[in-house]
Amino acid sequence: MDIEAIKKLTVLYVEDEIVLRDTTCNSLQSILNKIVVANNGKEGLEKFQEEKFDLVITDLSMPSMSGTQMIEEIRKIDPQIPVVVTTAYGSQNEDITKLKKIGIEEFVMKPVDVMKLVESIDKVIATTH
Repeated sequence: MDIEAIKKLTVLYVEDEIVLRDTTCNSLQSILNKIVVANNGKEGLEKFQEEKFDLVITDLSMPSMSGTQMIEEIRKIDPQIPVVVTTAYGSQNEDITKLKKIGIEEFVMKPVDVMKLVESIDKVIATTH
């Protein structure tokens, strides 16, 4: 695992569940260079348009704009941006199937295990950087 590379990342984290978002964010803050939080896909897309990120971590099921819709819009802006999806859904979910078709390979099941999330971050940045 390339902890030094992970420490340099600026990450957009999009999650609508307050407790999960706060807990995960607090755990990641000690590892990442910078983490910016959004409460839903619409806000996530707005923040992505305003700032440069190295990685996006997002939930799928959110109000205003789903994670899938947000990822599709983000990929129009930056087709190579690494994305890790956190989800409560199994791998047969149609959103996950759709995301795999556009190159999203890392999925972390909820409740989020921060070490598994960090391993997924390491995998996606190793293949894109």
